[in-house]
Amino acid sequence: MNNFKHVCVEILNEIKKNNPKTQHQLNQIKLKILNKYKTNGIKQIPKNADIYFATSEEDRQKFKKLLSLKPVRTISGVAPIAIMSEPYPCPHTIKGIGPCTYCPGGPGSIFGDVPQSYTGKEPSTRRAIRNNYDPYLIVFNRLEHYIAMGKIPDKAEIIIQGGTFTFFPKAYQEYFVKYSLKAMNDFSKVFFDRNGNLNIFKFKNFFELPRILNEEDNRIKKIQQKLLYIKNLDLNDLKVKKKIEELFLENDYIFDLNNKNNAIGKIENNNINEITVSEQNTTLKIIENINLNENPNVSAIKKIQQKLKLENNQNISLKQIQKENETSFIRCVGLTIETKSDFGKLYHGNLMLELGCTRVEIGIQSIYDKVLEATNRDNTVTDNIESIRILKDLGFKINCHYMPGLPLTTKEMDLHGLSQLFENPDYKPDMLKIYPCMVMEGTKLYEDWRAGKFKPLTTKEAAEIIAETKLYVPKWCRIMRVQRDIPTFATASGVDRTNLRQYVEEICKEKGIKCKCIRCREAGFYIKNNKNIKINFNNIQTTITEYEASKGKEFFISAEDLQNDILFGFCRLRFPSQFLRQEITKDSALIRELHVFSAAAQIGKKSEDSFQHRGIGKNLLAKAEEIAKQNGKDKMVVISGIGAREYFRKFGYELEGVYMVKSL
Repeated sequence: MNNFKHVCVEILNEIKKNNPKTQHQLNQIKLKILNKYKTNGIKQIPKNADIYFATSEEDRQKFKKLLSLKPVRTISGVAPIAIMSEPYPCPHTIKGIGPCTYCPGGPGSIFGDVPQSYTGKEPSTRRAIRNNYDPYLIVFNRLEHYIAMGKIPDKAEIIIQGGTFTFFPKAYQEYFVKYSLKAMNDFSKVFFDRNGNLNIFKFKNFFELPRILNEEDNRIKKIQQKLLYIKNLDLNDLKVKKKIEELFLENDYIFDLNNKNNAIGKIENNNINEITVSEQNTTLKIIENINLNENPNVSAIKKIQQKLKLENNQNISLKQIQKENETSFIRCVGLTIETKSDFGKLYHGNLMLELGCTRVEIGIQSIYDKVLEATNRDNTVTDNIESIRILKDLGFKINCHYMPGLPLTTKEMDLHGLSQLFENPDYKPDMLKIYPCMVMEGTKLYEDWRAGKFKPLTTKEAAEIIAETKLYVPKWCRIMRVQRDIPTFATASGVDRTNLRQYVEEICKEKGIKCKCIRCREAGFYIKNNKNIKINFNNIQTTITEYEASKGKEFFISAEDLQNDILFGFCRLRFPSQFLRQEITKDSALIRELHVFSAAAQIGKKSEDSFQHRGIGKNLLAKAEEIAKQNGKDKMVVISGIGAREYFRKFGYELEGVYMVKSL
């Protein structure tokens, strides 16, 4: 008998008796039951998901809210899925000048073969390593986690991390996005019916839940084997789908060792193109074990080349996958790509549009050329300004990364630089990530720090700079993060608290600083922090804020409860400064973002806990069209997530090139 499952069942029975309301009360019950079984060798505290899948459907529904975790993940209306690309040398390294002085990681780094600018210790990097950097496996894994947390991730946003993605080979970029989307499509087909109902039996059986203690590694391997089997199959084929469903009914899945051995032989003999489809389903992972006898950077490049050769037998195209995702149950409503400004120009922007990208994160790091030069950044302030303008005029949302505490800077310079992001119209990003500079082993900055040539910001200094920055942040910008997702134990010096945002909020409270940014005002977070608030939809008003940015005109159209300072949704409308694609004429207006906040509601369904699907987005879209017509525009061009295209079709928009468009 699975004693761990028995523990979970006992915990559930105790929940029924005592009806706990908080996670603290639930944890007390867990500890009470666990103490009874310590003599049997069971010491691991069951996760909420373990309890969730050890119970009946009736009890799952009854205790869903109690056993649901991390509501903040979907509190803005979408389910973010961060996926990490393979270790690949940065453009600097290829040029022979080396990475930025503060940048850790990369192929052959002190942290091993990890993505550039990462340490291998971040949650998203660990997930990528566990799944062999395979986008299909990573997305499946992340969707499994959302279901296990009691959430339905039907509106998902892919966030591609892992260095300068637009520097990767074009074929790899397409491969990576294609299989990310295919994972969403396949997950929908396997586990959901036409009405969007989850088949919990299939889900539990496929992912072998509830877990068996001390067999987690084996469980993960078996799941990955199943996924590699179906990765290149067409699940629209009824015969294929039936065969797979039969396979999933069996807990014991037999890995095809013959395929694996045959493929290994062909790779070793350099006959990669002879590998069959059935063989390649089981072989992508073995590439990692090939001894290439090259330096780490060359090896990383060759691994990607070989992986792409293995995938060449797959006939399905990126456009086919995108088309299917438009109506899939789990849809990609946004795609984010991280890059550098010198790899965020028109060529890169057009390629990102073809991939379905809607947001670009640019590491500008500083507004001072001398600082960029001193840190080996290999781009200039001019590059930063040019790429921001180009990408805005293509319709992208822009998230700038800024790094206070870099060499040659002072507190005054950092505050000036951060304020200039919103005072200088050449910048004015839609979103901002603030990453205080940290010292990590294996970098040039680490050597300077050891030699006493560099002193990083302390936690207090960084928090004070960020708190004061909030004085400058306008209502149309969202502060996304205030520190890197790198555990403090992986850093040598710098910020030593993982809850820096909470520390910043404490300082703001002490100094009477009220942040006006989107995150601090959006409905989901507001209600989370003010549980007794009663929402009156009659109080929602439409406000319009105009401002000049990157030589174009911006309109921030928002739906707000002005009395309580709650933001329910907004639309970013832009009159571009230049016309860079044939879809965008001189009489066109651009919608760069349309977003309604609160806990995510399933597509096509209303929820008492959500403000989505209540007409807020419709009204914001209508107001944007009205403003455009008043200013002599006759065409609206929308940069839409692949999975959001159906939404715009309801309002008369049609696909033209890479955009959803409508004649006004």
